Amino acid sequence: MFDKTILINKVINILRENEFEIFVTHGSFDIAARREYLLLIKILLNIDSLDAKHALDLRVISYFLSAYPFIISQRNNREHLSDNTVYSRFELPVMTPHLFKILLEEEEMTVTHSSKGRHTQEINTFILKEKRKELGFTLEELAQYVGISKKAMYEIENKRVNPQKETVRKLERILATRLTLPYEMRHSEPVYLKPRDNFQKKVSMEFSRIGIDNSSVHSSPFEIVGKENFSLITGLSTIPSEVKNKLGEIKQLSRILSSKAVVISKRSYKESFEGVPIISEPELLELNSSKELSKIIDERNA
Repeated sequence: MFDKTILINKVINILRENEFEIFVTHGSFDIAARREYLLLIKILLNIDSLDAKHALDLRVISYFLSAYPFIISQRNNREHLSDNTVYSRFELPVMTPHLFKILLEEEEMTVTHSSKGRHTQEINTFILKEKRKELGFTLEELAQYVGISKKAMYEIENKRVNPQKETVRKLERILATRLTLPYEMRHSEPVYLKPRDNFQKKVSMEFSRIGIDNSSVHSSPFEIVGKENFSLITGLSTIPSEVKNKLGEIKQLSRILSSKAVVISKRSYKESFEGVPIISEPELLELNSSKELSKIIDERNA
């Protein structure tokens, strides 16, 4: 029986073949992988099982860490996913392991995009407009040849919507030119989550006060992610015994994520443990800038 572990190992092998450094974790993403860029990957056998909260968490973390988020999956509730299509769930790209392998190994790949039942392709709208004018077509005339409305043609040419796959095929034939663009990985847009509790809210507000753009995180080994001129992952602890449980994974993640790591403790504790700096809540309240926080982290990490 094919299970998630087999799929995770398959993706790990693809990453290793392409010389990525890998860390396997849990929560909103299962794999963090770094080469010259950072990937955060969630593995699911069935894409329809993707939880909206995990998806939002992944988008938040990807934004603050300048990572590329991906969902790797095999099927949905109805059928197996296509190996030449990038699907979309909760504004995250979804693809099969086979297509993911092609993405990492080839300089360019052309794909179909599928979202809410629409199969579209991204095209070079500048070439479309220039070629239409060169051949003497008005918007209305080209739209009639293709079999769509003038309004739809206008929206395509002005990059308001991506055309359906069949429309692209007709346009390329009529204009005798290639319009389809290769697939490009994209960073997440800015997104923020509300804190789950008062301590998370207070630490997030203190980070904002000293100049660190940040968001709470709900489904990861750390509870806050932020950035200023450095990225920061933060674990929270209300009792000392909780600190030890967070440190190992946070430290390893900080290395592969190229982020500073810190644990904010509700009560006074050791200044560092297992190589991860620990700052008490009273200390945090006394800080006046992100530079001061960065300096304390560096000193206690030495």
